Amino acid sequence: MTENLTNKIVAWAAETGSYAAKLPSRDARETYLAQRREELVVGAVAEGASEGDAETLAETCVDAARAIMTELLEQRARELRGRA
Repeated sequence: MTENLTNKIVAWAAETGSYAAKLPSRDARETYLAQRREELVVGAVAEGASEGDAETLAETCVDAARAIMTELLEQRARELRGRA
């Protein structure tokens, strides 16, 4: 993986994970991540990637976004517990 692609994945994951963490429910977050994953697959294939490579890229991106989202949700929960 090139450094440029790695940087794009990190930026996409940060943006996507941050947005997902703001959604009101687990279902809404999972739906959003699934939609973004599908957009990535379609976009990567349109750019010339094989279906398999596109799937792998999308999974990598969504896994990273989910990790960021989870950390943000945990951080928010810690902050709320601290105020109680």
